[in-house]
Amino acid sequence: MAHIFEVESRGQADVLVCETDSRGLADLLVCKVTSRGESRKNEGLWCTVDSRAVASSTICFVDSRGAADLVICYVESRGAAGWRKNHGLKGKI
Repeated sequence: MAHIFEVESRGQADVLVCETDSRGLADLLVCKVTSRGESRKNEGLWCTVDSRAVASSTICFVDSRGAADLVICYVESRGAAGWRKNHGLKGKI
């Protein structure tokens, strides 16, 4: 399940995330959805939540891929969303 709560401080985040425009550089292809039910099916389907209490992951966006725990690329298609490669965070988002 990917119920995402975004924070501004790296110290408050579970995962540091860097966004890229290149699918080839991404660990995870992400499609934003509005329903929390949809996001339970695939870690690439992210539903942003307003409360840390209901979030499955707390993230902070960083500018550097080297500083990131996870590199994502946003996609339009739910079918394209998902892990591109084996990753230590798989099953933990």
